Order: sequence, then C-alpha cells, then structure tokens
Amino acid sequence: MPNRSSQKLSLTNAITLAQKHFEAGELEACKYLCERILIAVPSHSMAYHLLGLVAFRGDHIEQALDYLEASLSLEPQNPMFLSNTVEVLRSGKRIGRAIDLGKRATKAAPQSAAAHSNLALAYYDDRQYDKAKVLHAKALELDPGYIASLNNLGSIAREEKDPEHAIEKYRSALQLDPLHEEAANNLVTVLIELDRLEAAQSEVSRILSRNSSNVDAICNQARIHLAYLELDNAEALFRKAMSLRPGLGSACLGLSQVLLEKNLPELALAAAEEALKNDPENPANLHQTGVCHSALSNSELAREFYVRALEIEPAFKASLIGRAHLHMELGEMNQARADLERVRQLDPADFSPLIGLSRINKIRDAEDPVFKALERQLSNAASMSPTNQIAYRFGLADCYDALGRCDEAWEQYTKGAALKRSKIHYDSEARDRQIDEIIARFTPEFIETLRPYANHSAKPIFVLGMPRSGTTLTETILASHPSVFGAGELGDLQRIFGFDRGDVRQPFPQNLSGLAGEDLVSRACHYVACLEAHSVNARHVTDKMPSNYNMIGLINALLPNAKIVHVSRNGMDTCLSCFTRLFERSQHQSYDLIELGRYYNGYRRLMNHWEKVLPPEAMYTLDYQSLVEDPEGQTRALLAACGLAWNKDCLEFQTAKRRVRTASITQVRQPVYRSSVEKWRRYEKHLKPLANLIGI
Repeated sequence: MPNRSSQKLSLTNAITLAQKHFEAGELEACKYLCERILIAVPSHSMAYHLLGLVAFRGDHIEQALDYLEASLSLEPQNPMFLSNTVEVLRSGKRIGRAIDLGKRATKAAPQSAAAHSNLALAYYDDRQYDKAKVLHAKALELDPGYIASLNNLGSIAREEKDPEHAIEKYRSALQLDPLHEEAANNLVTVLIELDRLEAAQSEVSRILSRNSSNVDAICNQARIHLAYLELDNAEALFRKAMSLRPGLGSACLGLSQVLLEKNLPELALAAAEEALKNDPENPANLHQTGVCHSALSNSELAREFYVRALEIEPAFKASLIGRAHLHMELGEMNQARADLERVRQLDPADFSPLIGLSRINKIRDAEDPVFKALERQLSNAASMSPTNQIAYRFGLADCYDALGRCDEAWEQYTKGAALKRSKIHYDSEARDRQIDEIIARFTPEFIETLRPYANHSAKPIFVLGMPRSGTTLTETILASHPSVFGAGELGDLQRIFGFDRGDVRQPFPQNLSGLAGEDLVSRACHYVACLEAHSVNARHVTDKMPSNYNMIGLINALLPNAKIVHVSRNGMDTCLSCFTRLFERSQHQSYDLIELGRYYNGYRRLMNHWEKVLPPEAMYTLDYQSLVEDPEGQTRALLAACGLAWNKDCLEFQTAKRRVRTASITQVRQPVYRSSVEKWRRYEKHLKPLANLIGI
C-alpha cells in the first residue's frame, strides 16, 4: 500500500522516498508520493520525471512522455532527464525527437558514457549505423566497461552482416557481466542465424537456468526447436512467451512460422498479422505476412509484402528469395535469377540461392559455377541444422541427377529423406485403415443417399491422382483453354468436409454420417463459392489437389456436374519422383520407400474401388505416358471429356502466364518431354524394395 503518511514528510524526504520506492519496483507507492508532492509543489520536476518512469514501466508510453516532457520543460538541460526521455522516445518510435534530445544530453554531460550511448541507440534505431558507432566508441573511451555500448556494437555488426564481429562484441559484454541477459540473448540469436545450434542451445540453457521466465530466452529456445523441426515444442514455447508478454511481436512471428510449417496457413497469417500490427516497419514481419499470403495462393499480396520489406531493408535476403520463388512460379525466370544472384552477392556463404539457380539454369555441366559452389558445401552438410541440411541434400541430389551421376544423387536423396522422415509424423497403419474405412463407407447405396443434397454447378474440374503423376501438366493444359481458370492445389474441399483435419474422434469418412442434409447442401455450396472467388467469369475452375482422389465418391455424389480427371502414371516412375522431391509441408509418406509403396498400393486400391462403385462417366482417366507420346491426340480427348471445344493454345501451355505452385514449377514451363518416362530404370538397383512392394 502507498505510504499515506507522506504529508508528515519534508519535501526532500518525500522525493527521496519516492525514488526508493521506484528503485524497489513499488510503483504504486512511488506514484502516490509524487502525486502528493505535485499537489504541494506543482512545478516539482523530479516528481514529474518519476511519474513518467512509472507510466513507462506500465507500458503507458503516451502518458510517460507527457510527464517526461513536463519535467524537461522545468529543467531543459538535466542530463538524467534527457537520457531517460530519449529511451522512452525510442520505445515509442519517436526517433527524431529522441535524437534531438540525445544531442542535448551529450552537450549537457560531455563526460557521460550513458548520454553518448543513448544517443547512439537512437541513431541505431534510425539505421544511421556509422554515427552510432562513433558515439559508442566515445562512450567506451569514457567508460571501457560500458556494457550497453558493447552490446549495441554487436547489434550494429549483425545489421551490417558481420556476424563474427557481432559475436565478439556480445562475448566482450558477457565477460564484463556474465548475467547480462540482453547481450546473452543477442548472442543466441546470431548463433541461431549462423546455424550453430549446439552453441546457441548451450547459451540459452544458461539464461533459462538462471531465469526460467526470461521471455527473450524462451523465444530463442523456441527458435532452436523450430530449426530442429520440433514443431510442437516450438509452438508451446512461443505461446508461453505470448502469455508472459501479450502481443510480443517476436513470439507472434515465431508462432506464425511454426503454424505455417504445420501447414496451417490461415492461422499462420493471423499470427503474422498480429506481429505486423505491433511492429509494422519490421522487415521480418512484413516478409512472414508475405509468405503466408503466398501459401494461401495470394501471389500479388505476397509480392506486395516482400517489396515493402525490401523497401525498408534492401538487403533483406529472405524477401529476395521469397520474391524470386514468386517469379519462378509465374515463369519470370530472368527476374528470379536476378534476385537470387543478389542474395549470392550479399552472402556468398548462403547456399539457398544456389538451389534456386540450379533449378533455373538446368545444370548440364559439372563445371557449372552454380553446381561447383553448391558441391563445395558438402563437407559442411552434416553440421547444418536439419531444415537447412534437408534442403541442401535434395538440392545437390537434383544436380547430380541432372548430370547423370545417379549413385551420388541417390546417396544425397536418401540422406535428405531419412533426416526429413525423422522429423515428421506419418503412420502407414493409420493410412491403410483410412483407405479401408473409405471403401467400407462409400458403397453404392451410401453414395445414393448423398445425391439429393447435390449442388449442380458445372464450375469445378478436379485434376487428381498420385502426387508427381502429371497432375500439374494436365491442369496447365486445361488452364490454357480460354474457358478454364487454373486455381492450382486447393485445400478447400478437404477443409470443408473435414478430411485429415476433422475431429480425431470422428474423422473422414465417419464424420459424414453425422451431417444433416442441410449441412451437406451448405458445404457443397460453400465449396463452389470458394471456386467462384478464384474466377467469377471463367466457365470452369480447376482444383488440382492430387489427394482429392480420396473423395471421388463424395465429389460425384454432391457435385455431379463437376468433371473429374484422374491422371495415372507408371507406379515406379511416380514413386521415384515422390521420393526424390522435397515437398513443402505435405506428402509425408514420400520419405521412406516402404511407406511410399504402401501409400501407392492404397491409392490403387481406392481407385479400383471408385471404378467399381461409380458410373463409367464419373471420371476420365488420362494416362501420363500416352500424353507424352501423343500430346495432341490426348489433349483433344481430354478437352472433349471436359466438355471443352478444341483450342490450339492448349498445346502451347508452356507459354501461359499463370502461377504454378508445385514441385513441377520449372518442368511445366517446358514443352512435353519424354525423359521422365521409365526414369526409374536409372535407379533400378536402389529401388528393389519398392518394386517388390508395388509390383512392376
């Protein structure tokens, strides 16, 4: 409780006691005394100043600044008032005013290390790093042990892309004060960025052992879990940080990254937007918002956020790479190459742009500089974080494959796949049971019970089948027709009908029996509305989610006028293509040959079931090999099956300007080619377990 005997204190004793209360964290007692002092002496500058600091501690920035400016109006040259006000102005993003007052503070106290350091911090916030470094050097000249300056010099080095110098400064600060948590967390952040996860873990463990509620350390621990793809642990810690400090931007950002990795893009976007609301000029927040929009197929919005991030920080690598991928998806290969080359210039040690460049450049020569630069990283692969190592091994393997060095390619594919498999959850037994349940549920009689609730829109064209079976090529041919809009892989049908994400106590297809007729009508209408949102004017919109083959019976019953195109491909070629492709947050069955073979057998079993229980006209099967051997004849038949008139543009699909967001991103920009037919023969000696399982 506030000390209400202050009226018996002298003014000097009262302000001294108020300061003691503030230093002890007894903010209400400090506030009460200062308010009483101001009643007695309305022009008491220290009372105003303490009230400002109390308001600041309570996160009331505007109120704090009102009080602090009042104290400065009474004592304009008070060095302490000036320095403290600079700190609060920085927190309130009033950088111009902070710099003005910081300059006054250094003039008022030219021998004060704190005054010089505070002004340097304001310049740092304003990205005027050279001026900040000069002032920090002066502060350290005045006080060689001034930790705030050592710490911020580390942060400047980090911003200037000199991480080793940053580490040196952070460690210098920690030598002076091993308990300095800000410097310790900054050190951890740089170590994570450098992929030195063991060292980062050692440092963050030390912080948390002393203070288990240190929010920055909790976030850093979550980032380490994320780098190891330990997603549940990462999510729990980011949420803990947010509970300890509601609205914390870095925790919202990290949570968004985890949710996106869990393939929950809508939730990831909400978390990214929360981070952006708290810090709208942070390039990382802008970038993550763009990534989420990209995952939701909002390519123009994604580009907008990448550009905004790059306007603030032109050297922001993540957004350069993100924009490059957008260019690739839209077939803008020259623009993509320019962005990736820019990243290489910024950070020659970063291998990630090399992977993109190898896909654009089509490695055909072992002397290709991109390939040679990528291969040089091989000795470092085992020490990379799992996320980076997986991407690296698949990228290098693709280069070896393009060069015909199949054994070397296979070694990298298998190492990358094994590591990826160790970081994800997939249950072959559960998948087999799901196939059994779909077959058992979707009898001809059950399908007939659904038909009265159908939506008769002819808008949808479903293109489905195994992943890597030719669905992207097929959709691209269809989307080249003037009556068709290609929407890509849409998760709407599976989301609306609870496939994979439904109540675990009643998953698909059991959940269908609990739906009333009006629910079925509503959901079918909802799906059609989702398609309409992609294109109101197009007669047809394609949905190229391959795994919609699980729901063909439902599609035929509730959307009877929809066209269903099943793309079939040789099983060995299909499975090889799956195993050698690093998918983006999906296709978890693809990283183990036996699990992949079981999945393929389940797919064939289910397709055989649909052929038995549905009328012959329910779907059209397009054979990939036949399409490759006779593009025009098969394209004519495909268009006829979809009720579309012949259009020659469908044979020139590679020139179409549309976004392609699948693993076929570069192949689909080429004419039909035959090199992928019977490709599995090149890896035959490695594929015997798969061949024995699926039969050839």
